[in-house]
Amino acid sequence: MKLIDLHQIPPFCTDNPEEPFAVQVIVETPRGSGHKYRYNEQYGVLELSRILRSGMVWPCEFGFIPQTLGGDGDPLDVALLIEEASFPGCLLRVRLLGVIGFVKNGEENNRLVGCPIAEEAPGWKEVQTLEDISQRQLRELEAFLTDYNTFEGNQIELTGWRSREAALQTVHAATQRWQAAHRARE
Repeated sequence: MKLIDLHQIPPFCTDNPEEPFAVQVIVETPRGSGHKYRYNEQYGVLELSRILRSGMVWPCEFGFIPQTLGGDGDPLDVALLIEEASFPGCLLRVRLLGVIGFVKNGEENNRLVGCPIAEEAPGWKEVQTLEDISQRQLRELEAFLTDYNTFEGNQIELTGWRSREAALQTVHAATQRWQAAHRARE
């Protein structure tokens, strides 16, 4: 049986030069889910990671950028703002909007924030930066990520919001870390 290696998918979208902040995201957890899924690299599948407490659901899609390696040793996490849920394993083209500065148990564990850019998502065409998102939606996302993690017993510190340029720089650095780690394994 051939395992699925989602890290064969390149991290950046290069098909549209008018989208310099475009990345590819694999959805692990869809919006509205009371579960948290994560990619199991050994088996090449998504697995149930945990069940959220009663009444708590994801306010966004949550996934990762393939071929990246964050400071925590995992692929970069992306909170994807979208109206309707997709499904675990769905590949989406995403426009980076910014970064939520996040320290989890003393380690930097930032969350990138993005929106869909596919032609099928015309309502997001005008959304280019975090300033195009309502403050309420950003505060709700921040509160969810904080509450979700502190309920699990983690110590969380928010270090502020950063620009889409900072998000793109984070992806480039994480791609270089992934490439170096991948070469070291060969």
